[in-house]
Amino acid sequence: MAAKFLIICGLVSLASATIKLQEIFSWNVVDRNYPDQFSKQQALRTGALIPENALPVGIERWKNKLFVSVPRWRS
Repeated sequence: MAAKFLIICGLVSLASATIKLQEIFSWNVVDRNYPDQFSKQQALRTGALIPENALPVGIERWKNKLFVSVPRWRS
């Protein structure tokens, strides 16, 4: 049983070592799309928007679109 586990772990590590991801885009913070600059500034002032708290946790690709989920775990 332990031997099978070690073999599986070895195969998984070998497979993950051969796949190299290429970074195409990167961001320091995720920004929200507000209808106008006044609304965005008001959200920043009141604390409704804290860009540093936006943590993307899920990424899915469908055809030529990329969907990023950013849940509200913090204020």
